[in-house]
Amino acid sequence: MIQVRHLVPTVLAVLAISTIACTSTENEKFNKITPSEQIFSIEDFKAIRFKINTEYDVSKLPSASSAWFGFWTPEGTVAKEYELRFYRSHEDAIKHGTSYAVEGSGDTALLDEEDAKWDEGLKDRRAFFAGQVGTHGSGSVQPLYGGYATYGNIILLCEGENESQALDYCAALMNAVDPQSRVH
Repeated sequence: MIQVRHLVPTVLAVLAISTIACTSTENEKFNKITPSEQIFSIEDFKAIRFKINTEYDVSKLPSASSAWFGFWTPEGTVAKEYELRFYRSHEDAIKHGTSYAVEGSGDTALLDEEDAKWDEGLKDRRAFFAGQVGTHGSGSVQPLYGGYATYGNIILLCEGENESQALDYCAALMNAVDPQSRVH
């Protein structure tokens, strides 16, 4: 007969190993760049109840087929804002859209009309707090989008206080749109 005092450490060890294994799977990072042969459209996002606020004019956004500003609510959070930029292919998104995504998100975002290469929707890329444009105290405008991701033919600018949080919200959105991918 097995003594209980010998069984407890064994059970705890098994639980610890299974917890570590599950945690590492759940916390896999969402890749900032995810190739996909699937060509996504705004209809894929409407299907998961992505709420569209504005369709942007993309005539000055090289090779983009459309761009949209809207919101969606990841499970367990409040609604988050996103900018979705669609291209004909993953290669076009990378080649023509990356520099514009960099300038529209993160700590180095260009949020003044004089600086931004594409100023369509620029006001939507600014963070607002208590009815005022967000600032560091230095008077500088803060970006709404903490980061961006390229997923197939889409560049997603995702709300977040930093790139890690933004990528988490990008991952949640893409998991809903493309559940077979199950990105984390």
